[in-house]
Amino acid sequence: MYPSEHLRKPLHCLVLLRHIYRTQRKSRATYMPDFPRFIKRLYSSLSKTQMDSRMLFRSYKPTSTHDATQNLREIFRAKSDDREVDIPMTQIAFSRLGLNALGVNEPTGDPRFDRGPMLQDKYILGDRSDWDPLFNDANTHGLITVCAKGKETFGKAKDDIIRLFQPSIRDLKPSDIVEGNVRPGENKGKEHFGYLDSLSQPSLRDLTHAFPGQHEVDPGVIVMGYKGDPIFDNPELPQRPAWTRNGSMMVFRKLEQDVPEFDQYLKENGKDWRNFAKAPDEAQPPLSDEEGAELFGAYMVGRWKSGTPLALAHFRDTVPPIGGNTKKTNDFDYVKDLPRSIAGPSDRYCPFTAHTRKTAPRNLDPFIHRKYMESAIIARAGIPYGSECTEATKDEKRGLLFVCYQSSIDNGFYLQTTGFANNDFFPVTNLVPQKHGQDPILGGPEPVSKVTGAGNIEKDGQIQLVIQESNSWNQYRISGWAEKIDPGLVKPEQKFFVTSRGGEYLFVPSVSTLQTWANTRNPGLDIMFLQDATGSLQAHVDQARDSIEDICDMLIKSGKWSKDDLRVGLIAFRDHPPQDKTFVTQSHELTTDVSSIIEALSNIKAEGGGDGPEAQSDALADALTANWRDDATKVVVLITDSPPHGIGEDQDKLPDGCPEQNDPLRIANRMAKLGITLYVVACEPSLSTTFAMAHDFYAGITQKTGGKLLGLTDVTALGQFIVGLASESLETNALVSVYEPEIRKMASDKSFGDICEHYTAKMKDADVHIHALAVEDAYQASDIGTRNQQIWLNADKLDRNVLGQIQDVHALRLKPNYRSKTGTKQAPAVRKSAINNDQVQRVIRQCLARTQA
Repeated sequence: MYPSEHLRKPLHCLVLLRHIYRTQRKSRATYMPDFPRFIKRLYSSLSKTQMDSRMLFRSYKPTSTHDATQNLREIFRAKSDDREVDIPMTQIAFSRLGLNALGVNEPTGDPRFDRGPMLQDKYILGDRSDWDPLFNDANTHGLITVCAKGKETFGKAKDDIIRLFQPSIRDLKPSDIVEGNVRPGENKGKEHFGYLDSLSQPSLRDLTHAFPGQHEVDPGVIVMGYKGDPIFDNPELPQRPAWTRNGSMMVFRKLEQDVPEFDQYLKENGKDWRNFAKAPDEAQPPLSDEEGAELFGAYMVGRWKSGTPLALAHFRDTVPPIGGNTKKTNDFDYVKDLPRSIAGPSDRYCPFTAHTRKTAPRNLDPFIHRKYMESAIIARAGIPYGSECTEATKDEKRGLLFVCYQSSIDNGFYLQTTGFANNDFFPVTNLVPQKHGQDPILGGPEPVSKVTGAGNIEKDGQIQLVIQESNSWNQYRISGWAEKIDPGLVKPEQKFFVTSRGGEYLFVPSVSTLQTWANTRNPGLDIMFLQDATGSLQAHVDQARDSIEDICDMLIKSGKWSKDDLRVGLIAFRDHPPQDKTFVTQSHELTTDVSSIIEALSNIKAEGGGDGPEAQSDALADALTANWRDDATKVVVLITDSPPHGIGEDQDKLPDGCPEQNDPLRIANRMAKLGITLYVVACEPSLSTTFAMAHDFYAGITQKTGGKLLGLTDVTALGQFIVGLASESLETNALVSVYEPEIRKMASDKSFGDICEHYTAKMKDADVHIHALAVEDAYQASDIGTRNQQIWLNADKLDRNVLGQIQDVHALRLKPNYRSKTGTKQAPAVRKSAINNDQVQRVIRQCLARTQA
């Protein structure tokens, strides 16, 4: 099928493969429209590991390019022998949320996809009606497509898929499965309005044979990673991850069709065909009312119901129709068949608003370059759903399940919808903007605005209108020259009969990428709690005990980890004798058995501690040697209201530091090299008001590891703090994996500041978004404090030279509203937002630290 070996598996998506194949064959492969298909949500597992979810792909066999080619050849042979072949085919695609759930967190390079679900674009796409619950919760992880000719074969294939993915499916409801069926008899291949569907498909340049007039595009317009892909074509842009190559962006839409109203609309307006046809005298003999209705429908669609282009059959369909003739179906461009007296784009025979002309206007010379129009081409297909429309069933819901493929959603589906179909002024047919109207099939008309003022200015016999309008969002002033209405040409009021019931943006990976994911272990999460167990921390010990199970549940429900991915550990600490004679540290190794950690916390009674500083350095040393997994996201959370010994606090009875020579600065540096992220949750207001050096010390050493200091003023918010920190660690670690090689190379001759400036701009251009803890900083800024933090950050070891540089901050560190128990309550949350400067710097620090490991 492909002349180049490296393009052997560019697209295994079954619908698109059918159309690529059909561009090469003299005889159309008509079997595919007989295939039902179903769409369902694929959820991440709550009880299995991400690795187990990925391993399911080992048993899942999507229909590859090679498979589809072989199947089509077998069906072609079977048709010649007058026999039938019933072969099931299947495809899987993932939403952005679904990729994240699999641990695939890198941006794809498609900003429309990476920013989140289609639901965010609902109104700008023109969808003014309610979406189905399936799409309205923005919770869809993926879409699986199954198709087969026979109902029995289809049912078995569908059941096999559900059985295979059962470990990763949660709460599958009947409404999550949407079945489409090709219409029977003479309506085979037509959607419910009665028009032959899926006729205009692109041919991939140099890969497939293009029929006369067929759109021809570079392969990268449809397949990511080749010429025509807007990212691939511009090496100055951040390039896509390697796993996107040979994949495609898929858009799914459920489009409900009001067939009875559509038919009635054609019937009512068909009798007035002379008023809306621009050259009625050419229609000989004159049209009957029924023929006028057919013409009116062709004006809306751009083709007759048979598939014959309106541009080739101006007032009546050809006899016989040419809709099924691949050599003639697309051999037109709306211009070459015009009378010689007409120059340039004209709607004499096909309205500019016709659906096929709106979405693929062909020749717009000289106003829009053909290469630009080529970049907006999509490969599309659809299958009807719902029953046939009869008098008895006319009130039932029916419509079209629509899919399209492209390498860039913004260049393809999004542009075709918002820039073409919903744009009254497209196509561009004049240097002066001409208002044509919206696509009658896909258009999404805005609600009527309130006119707050109007006037007119007469100039040289023409009238200029100036209108002031407002809606619920903005105010507008619109001015333009009024158009005189031709009394012999009266356009019927445009009505719309297609309603979107939802959809999603999806990524279809190549077969090789899917196989790679199946054999790649997802990074788990190892999170070690260092819990201060001295007298003032009982409330925090109790909160940790009561919250840890909920914390694990929240982490699992985030979709990033499953039960077996998640391990927790505990190191409780007090102090050295003679300050405390009970214990220095008590360690409990990382385990998936959360109940054992809860039991350990239940057995801790917070007491003792002696002087102010405690044995944090020993707890950090124990954490350094814990049973970490090499491939896990490794997080240490220190919960305390005091500093370690030796950092210069006045009431320190061990001013020379830890008696066991555990240096917290050396330990933090080593954590950074090993990829362990340290967070300190400071129990406030105790830490800031009791100690002078603790805040800046913790702020400095956490930065070494890519972590940070967080002031906890509300003990009940501890759980959300942990969830946010874990989520942020996972996604920043993923970015470290992506950018570490580049940053390592850049660090050889660039300063840290230069690297930060470069990658802040680079990640902004790449529209990098991450999930992170969103909570107001409880601390006030201090110039001296910031200087102290930099000293601790850059220090290699704890000695008198470092201590001699630290200055007291003579100000309260907490913001006023957080200084009392009755003050502002913290409201932490986990939110996805554009990566900020602080997060970029932490990613770079982690990269630089690990290059030295």
